[in-house]
Amino acid sequence: MWIILTLGFVAVAVVGWIVWSRRRTNAAGIVTSGNARTSVIVGFVSRGLVRQGWLRMRMLFVNQRRKKELAAQSHIKSAQEAAALMGNMKGLFMKVGQIVSFAHDGLPEQARAQLQGLQRDAPPMAFDLVRGVIEKDLGCDLGKHFRHVDEEPLAAASIGQVHRAKLLDGTEVVVKVQYPGVDAAIEGDLKMIERLGPAAAVVAAQVDFTSLATELRSRISEELDYRREAYHQELFRQLWDGHPYIKVPRVFAAATSKRVLTSEFVRGFGYYDFVREANAREKLISSAAIADFVWDTMFCHLIYNGDPHPGNYLFHENGSVTFIDFGCIKRFELTAMRNIKRFFRAILEGDRVTHDEYVGILGLVKPGRDWDRDKMWAFWRYQLEPYYTGNFVFTEAYLARAREMMKRENMKDMNLPPDLLFFTRITFGLNAIAQKLGAAGDFQKSVKRQFYDGDGPSALGLVGVDGIPHRFDVLPIANEPGLLARQIEASGTLPVFPT
Repeated sequence: MWIILTLGFVAVAVVGWIVWSRRRTNAAGIVTSGNARTSVIVGFVSRGLVRQGWLRMRMLFVNQRRKKELAAQSHIKSAQEAAALMGNMKGLFMKVGQIVSFAHDGLPEQARAQLQGLQRDAPPMAFDLVRGVIEKDLGCDLGKHFRHVDEEPLAAASIGQVHRAKLLDGTEVVVKVQYPGVDAAIEGDLKMIERLGPAAAVVAAQVDFTSLATELRSRISEELDYRREAYHQELFRQLWDGHPYIKVPRVFAAATSKRVLTSEFVRGFGYYDFVREANAREKLISSAAIADFVWDTMFCHLIYNGDPHPGNYLFHENGSVTFIDFGCIKRFELTAMRNIKRFFRAILEGDRVTHDEYVGILGLVKPGRDWDRDKMWAFWRYQLEPYYTGNFVFTEAYLARAREMMKRENMKDMNLPPDLLFFTRITFGLNAIAQKLGAAGDFQKSVKRQFYDGDGPSALGLVGVDGIPHRFDVLPIANEPGLLARQIEASGTLPVFPT
C-alpha cells in the first residue's frame, strides 16, 4: 500500500511541475527561468523513478523473455520523453541528448533512434521570430541582405536553427539564427551545475569541480556569440583550404552578427543516410577524413572543435566530409600540449614511470591525494589502444569496453583537468562514429605527426587515398605546432566584427 501511495504522490507532484513549468516558456517555447528548468528536470527524473519502480514490480511476476521486453519498452518510453524534453529545453540538456544518441551503445536501437532526431530536428521556432531576430541583430530589413529566406528550417539544434536562403547576388547560403532566450536558459543551466558543485565534491572529492565548471562555462558561453563562431569557422576553412576531402563552408561576415551567422550552402548527405547508402570504401575514406580533421587540428594546430556529433558533418559521394558548426572551440597553450603529448608518448611506449610523473603534471589527480596507478594506467591505455596495437579495427566490443572504463570504481581517483575535459568526450564520440563507418588501419604509423611533432602519414594516407597535397599528407610541423594557425591569424584575412 505504501508503494502505491508514494507513486501516487510523485505522480501528482510531477503533473504540478509540468503545468507550472509550461507557463514559464518564452515566445520560442523555451523554458528560460533557472528554477523552472530545474523543476522540469526534477519532474523528468521523478517520472523515471516511478517508471523504474513500476517496472521492477511487474518483473516479479514474468519470465526472463518478458523481462527483456518490458525493459526495452521502458528504455524506449524514457528516450521518447527525454527527446521531447531536451528538444524543447534546448541549450545544455539538448547537447547531452545529442551525445547520448550516438555514443551510448548500451541503449536499445529504438531508444537511440528517438534521441537521434535531436542532432538536426528539434522542435523549431516560428518564422516570425526568426525574422525578428535577423532584423534586430543585423539592424535592417531582411531584404537588405537576403533575396529570399526559406520559412521552414533545414535543421533545429541546441542553440539555434538553420534556414536556407539566397543573398542579393543569388549566392546560396544557410542562415543560423539563435533562439530568443536561449542565453538565459543556458545561464540557468550553468548556475545549476555550479550550485551542485559543492554537493558533488562531497561525493567525489578527487574532482576539481570548480575548474570543470569554469571550463564548461567558458566553452558553452562562447557558443552564444556567433561572431566568435564565424571567426573560428573561417580559421578552420583556411587551415584546410585546398584539401580534396576536408571542407569547411565560407562565412559571409556582412550578414553575420552576434545571433545570426550566414555561411555557404553545401549539399551533402546526413550521417545516417550516408551510413546506410555508402559502400565500404567511401565509409573508410570518410572516417579517415574525420580523423585527420580532428586530430591534426588538435595536436598540430592547437585548436579543436569540441562538438563532434554526426549532425555537424555533411558527407559526399567520394567520401569527403564538410564540417559545420564551430561554436564550441578549445585552444591549447604550447606548453600544455607538449605535456599532453609527452604523457601520451609514455603510454604508447609502455613507460609507466613517465606516465605517473605526468599524471601529476597534468592535474589528473588533485595534489596530495592517493590514486590507483594500475587503474589510471588502464584507463589511458584504453583511450590510446588504436595507436599502439598495429592494425586496429573499431568494433562494437571495443566500444563496449568504454562502459567498463567509465565505471565509478575505475575513475574514483581521477580528476579531469580543463585541457582534457573535452578530450574524453571527443574520443568516445569519434570512436562511435568510427565504428559505424568501419574505420581500420595501422594507426601506429600516424602518431609521428600527432604525438612526436614530426612527419608522418595522415589517416587518409594510411588508407591509400591519392591526390592529397603534400602539406596535408605529410605535415612538416617540426617543433612548432600551432604555427600555421598563428600565421593565419596574423595575416588579417579573418573576419572582424564591431564590438
